[in-house]
Amino acid sequence: MPRQVDHEERREAISQAVWQVVSDSGLEGLTLRAVAAAAGCTTGMVTHYFAGKNELLAHARTEMHRRMAARIDGLPADGSARDALYVVAEQALPLDEVRYLEAVVWSQFLLSTRSDPALLAEHTRSHASWIDRLTALVRAACPDHRAGAELETRVRSLVACLDGLALNAVTDPDAYPPDLQRRVLETQLDLILEGNRDL
Repeated sequence: MPRQVDHEERREAISQAVWQVVSDSGLEGLTLRAVAAAAGCTTGMVTHYFAGKNELLAHARTEMHRRMAARIDGLPADGSARDALYVVAEQALPLDEVRYLEAVVWSQFLLSTRSDPALLAEHTRSHASWIDRLTALVRAACPDHRAGAELETRVRSLVACLDGLALNAVTDPDAYPPDLQRRVLETQLDLILEGNRDL
C-alpha cells in the first residue's frame, strides 16, 4: 500500500530549502529549480504547493515567525521582568547558526516588501505581533510602568536596536560578534528601562 503523503511535512521541507537557498545565494538565487534541488524533489512538486518565488519567501517568513514564537514560548518563566525581556529580545539576534540563517532570510524578505504588497502585508502582520509581545514585556519591566506614547517610544527603540544589530551582524559578522550583540542589548535595556542617558 503506498505511503500516505504528509503535505505539511513536504511544505516544511520546501520551506527549509527556501531558507537554505536564500542563505547561500541571496534572493537572486531563489528560483523554483534551486529550491527543488535543495529540497531533493522536482520543480513540479514545489509548484504544487507554491505558485512562485514570492509565495515561497512569504511562507518561509511566516514559518520563521512561527518557529521564533514557539522558541520564545518554550523559554523558562523564572527570573525578573527584565530577565524575561532580555531572553525574548535575544531571540531576534543572530547569535547561533539557526538564528543567523533566520536573520539572513528576514533581511532579504524585508527588502522585498518594498515592491510587493503581499509580502508587505505579511511583514506588517508579523511585525505587529512582535511589537505586541515586546510591549507587554517592556511594560512589566519598567519600574514606573509607563504607558502610551512613552511606552511605545521605548519599545520602538528596542526594536530599532534589535533590527540594526541583526542587519549589521549578517552584513559584517566579524564586526558584530555575539558577545558584542549581547553587550549592546544590555546597554539598550539600561537606556529604555532606567532612562540612564549617560551610558
